Order: sequence, then structure tokens, then C-alpha cells
Amino acid sequence: MRVAGAVDALVVEGPLPPGLRGRIGPKRLILALDRPDAPLPAEAPDAVLLAARSGRDVAALGARLAVHEAEHGWPDGRLRILAAIADPLGVLEARGFVGASPRLDGLGFDGAALAASLGTDPAGETVAQARALVRLAAAAAGVTAFATLEPGGLAGAAAGRDSFDLLIARDPGALTPFSR
Repeated sequence: MRVAGAVDALVVEGPLPPGLRGRIGPKRLILALDRPDAPLPAEAPDAVLLAARSGRDVAALGARLAVHEAEHGWPDGRLRILAAIADPLGVLEARGFVGASPRLDGLGFDGAALAASLGTDPAGETVAQARALVRLAAAAAGVTAFATLEPGGLAGAAAGRDSFDLLIARDPGALTPFSR
């Protein structure tokens, strides 16, 4: 597998597969966590993608990462956080991500997950407004704005239109059809 040049990073859920870094080339390797108290990796990824509901989740994970780095002898601050907003509370609490942790490198949007939680169309107006609010919150926090590329491509198309700075994918098969 060779990762296409259109995306910047690959998100992995669960333990990092052996040899994955060699197959993705210079792309960032990001480990997904579904909650701030999820198990942390034994091998250091480039960043951690947290499904966050508020800035409090980011602060809690930041504290855990500091301890984890010390336990593994990794440099302090090496593990960075990308917070993905994927539910209505996260959208409403978007301003709470500003200043949540010095480890916060990016604030992003998972439109498919938000649409599923609302029972609405991912291409609908509600999701579009939420996407814009997350982009605005990332700018206010002074961090990278990112979008998640889904296999259907909706988030990828929206990422270019809404000026997201980073495009990431959970599914390696979703990478080839898109370019920025």
C-alpha cells in the first residue's frame, strides 16, 4: 500500500501495525482515541486524535500524556493532540478548546459522526454550519484546522471548500480518489 499525496496523515485505531510507517512514507501517523482515559500507546505516534466533547477532554488527555512520556523516557511535549469534534456538545463547546492544552495542535471536524448522532444528512445545512463553527474555533485557538476524509468523500470535498489546513483519513482505501 502506498498512501496518495492528497492527504497529510493516516489515522490508526488500536495498536500501531508493524511496518506501517514504511508503507505510508512521509505522512503523519496518528493514533485515534475515543476518550481521554483510553489506553495509551507503547510506541509513539506523531500525534493522538481524540474524539473530544470539550476542552476539558483535551486538558485531561494532556495531563495523562505528560505522565506517559515521562514513563517511556520520551521528550516532554512530544505527543501532540488533535481534537476531533464529532457530537453536538463538542460543537456547542467549541470555544472551550481555546487554551485547553499547550499540546493541542489541531481542532477538527468529523461530519459523518456528527450527522449520525443527529440523525441528519451529512450534506445538510446543520452539518455545514457545525463545520464552519469548528473552523472558526480552530482559528480562535491558533491551531491547525482539519477535516476527516471519509470513504464517501464528503468530508474531503468540504475540507477544500472550508479551507481546512489538514486532511486526514481513517481508511487507507479512501486516499487515492482525492486531491487538494
